[in-house]
Amino acid sequence: MIGVSALALEKHKSGDFVGVIEILKPLADRSDALDAAALVRLAQSLYRVGRRQEAALRYRQAAALPGVPRQHLLELAFALLQPGEDRELAFDAARDVLECSPRHEAAATYFRHHVHYRLDMDELERSDAEALAKIRAGDAFQIRTELLLDHIAWCGDEALNALIQTQNGKTFSPEARTRRHARPHQFADKVRLGYLSNDWSDAHATMKLLQRVLELHDEDAFEITLFCYTEANFVAADRVFRKRFGDKLLPIGHLSTEDAAQQIQARGIDILVDLKGHTNKAWIDLVNAGPAPVQVAYLGYPGSGVGIDCDYIIGDRVVCPETSAPFFHEKFCWLPDSYQPNDDTYRALPPPPSRSALGLPDEATVLVSANNVRKISPETFRLWMAILARAPHTVLWMVCDDPLARRNFSRAVAKAGIASERIIFVNSASYPNHIARLRAADIGLDTFPCNGHTTTSDKLWAGLPVVTKKGSNFSSRVSESLLRAMQLPELVAEDADHYVDLCVELASDAERLRALKARIEAARASAPLFDSRRYTRNLERAFQLMYERARQGLAPERIEVHDQPL
Repeated sequence: MIGVSALALEKHKSGDFVGVIEILKPLADRSDALDAAALVRLAQSLYRVGRRQEAALRYRQAAALPGVPRQHLLELAFALLQPGEDRELAFDAARDVLECSPRHEAAATYFRHHVHYRLDMDELERSDAEALAKIRAGDAFQIRTELLLDHIAWCGDEALNALIQTQNGKTFSPEARTRRHARPHQFADKVRLGYLSNDWSDAHATMKLLQRVLELHDEDAFEITLFCYTEANFVAADRVFRKRFGDKLLPIGHLSTEDAAQQIQARGIDILVDLKGHTNKAWIDLVNAGPAPVQVAYLGYPGSGVGIDCDYIIGDRVVCPETSAPFFHEKFCWLPDSYQPNDDTYRALPPPPSRSALGLPDEATVLVSANNVRKISPETFRLWMAILARAPHTVLWMVCDDPLARRNFSRAVAKAGIASERIIFVNSASYPNHIARLRAADIGLDTFPCNGHTTTSDKLWAGLPVVTKKGSNFSSRVSESLLRAMQLPELVAEDADHYVDLCVELASDAERLRALKARIEAARASAPLFDSRRYTRNLERAFQLMYERARQGLAPERIEVHDQPL
């Protein structure tokens, strides 16, 4: 053994890392065959030849031996696994690091993010409860390591939502906002409107909502620029959106923040509309560079853009009631129906496949969840299980791609006393196929406190009743907003008990369900939710009111738009 270690050390010193691996790797899987120093040497050599995951596993193996710097070795393993594709290995490594060092910021952030995707309900409930207690106590570390988009998926308390710090950029200062408002700006008669996003692709849910509005903008009154920092994968997945709006797209993703801000200013943009907020890879520093006299938060993030310098947030009286104003630094801009735009022209509406083709039982009432699994909070899980327990002829049809999440969810279902065959998992599908198969279900189940957004309007577009309950923050009131704009207020429960009762009642009343579906089919052509022209005129009036205030030198103030005649 001494000779082997010495030889491996010599090869390591000479830079022959492949030779080190050839000597040590066959011994590493044998119990007690290598000491910690040899395992670390093997890990270093694996890393040097680009085998990061294997290197991390050997660091973890070494960390389990006595007398070693356990925390340091685990941190090395986590650092190697964190950017990799095996999220479960990285999650386990983060958990190990936190056992040694509970205040390790990168591991804590990673753990809190990924715990919401695994559907291990016991671990998720424990983690959320611990986070809630610490946030309420003002724990700066916990507040700093919560990601805002994850946070609103489990915490419906607006006061606590407002405490979480921005992660993708630096928080704006009141002085910077004052300088932005004071900077000279030449307003013209036509409103120069800039939309900022990295989602300019019809493969993204936001564009499935917004694309018709962009097409309908009044070119006599508005000059539109779509500032684009969309990543290559979304650009490649696009089918027609970028061709349709190519003359309005201005790529800025290759620029520095300063240069991108100068591009926006060079266009003379009067109103910059940030479509991202605290969603994936948002360019917060660009918004906070203050390139436009009026800056607006819209659509992408369902809540206050904490730390993002926007003057207004576009909402409605459901998602942004007056009682919520103290928790927003933005001024409310209320649209008359729902804040959410919807495409009434290019959205797919194919006929439904047969239930047998989808693997669904013909005789059961099918309850469907198509929301992102991170929204399936312990609260949501308990409500769903209560519905299944009280409505025995139902099945839960659930979009979930991750095998680990499926296993964890199934284990929780069994623990709740529900038969495993009543949960039917399905993978994500192309958008037309997704809409088609939704039409084969009976009832859409919502999630709490973060509702379905595009998912809820997709279900309604497909003719499917969605049941929700009243919420306590923006993200938990979205489905109510959509249902009211669809003229279906009776599908909004007052509280959790009423939600379960309402779902059970509908599941047990086939005639009532048929009548609801017929109403939804008819409302697709008449209700405000899917009237893109009406919505666009109201949105344009909102922008005009913001523009007029700024042009007169008035500070941003709450705006309410009344329905604009076509």
